[in-house]
Amino acid sequence: KAMAMTVREAKQMIAACKKAKVKLGIGYMMRFHAYHRRIQEMIAAGQLGRIVLGRAQLSCWYPPIEGAWRQAPELGGGGSLMDMGSHCIDLIEFLAGSQVAEVSCFASTLTHSYRAEDTATVLFKLANGAHGVVDNHFNIPDAASKNILEIYGTRGSVLCRGTVGQAPGGEATAYLEREAKGYDAKQQRTDQSVVEEIKPEPVNMYRAEVEAFSDAIEKNAEPPIGGEHGLWNLKVCLACYDSARKKKAVTVRP
Repeated sequence: KAMAMTVREAKQMIAACKKAKVKLGIGYMMRFHAYHRRIQEMIAAGQLGRIVLGRAQLSCWYPPIEGAWRQAPELGGGGSLMDMGSHCIDLIEFLAGSQVAEVSCFASTLTHSYRAEDTATVLFKLANGAHGVVDNHFNIPDAASKNILEIYGTRGSVLCRGTVGQAPGGEATAYLEREAKGYDAKQQRTDQSVVEEIKPEPVNMYRAEVEAFSDAIEKNAEPPIGGEHGLWNLKVCLACYDSARKKKAVTVRP
């Protein structure tokens, strides 16, 4: 992740695997996080109503390191956006059940001396109309960022801390409306909503994704996250960089 640096490379990978009659899977392990699975089930069941906004943040402190490929665009395809933003974009698509349609992006190198961006912010619109925000940084201290995930709908929200990343745990709380109501001019935000702590049994995301891929091999089925999906995610990321260069919104083409 991203699957490759160019669309051409990604298509070559897909074609090579088809020719060799082997499975191709892409490692977006955060789809297998127990909290994210539970949140996706809640959204699919309509508990949050219509999804209107998703936000995902993933950052770390990543100072210059000699030979680090993530810091050289010609080796990694980009910086914080390509490395971490690809995960965040995929996660929001997974939770919302819709693909990105249009992106607007800022990508900058604000802190470090390498050429890859250390700061990236993406605003996008999904095909279902919902909006999304992704921000990724190589220049925020690890302890200073809680890698926030927020999903908002017309009937409630889910707010998470520490679920976006490589660890299996974190914190997640759902705020759900008991029933539809009219306009509240005072907007007091009292305890009229149901507060639910989301605490599923943590799982090893990497093991779960390998098991899912292995199951696809054994059953001769399509992997849960296949090559075509990886190609799509790459197209979204490249559209983000295109937007940053052109300083305008860009439509993501299939």
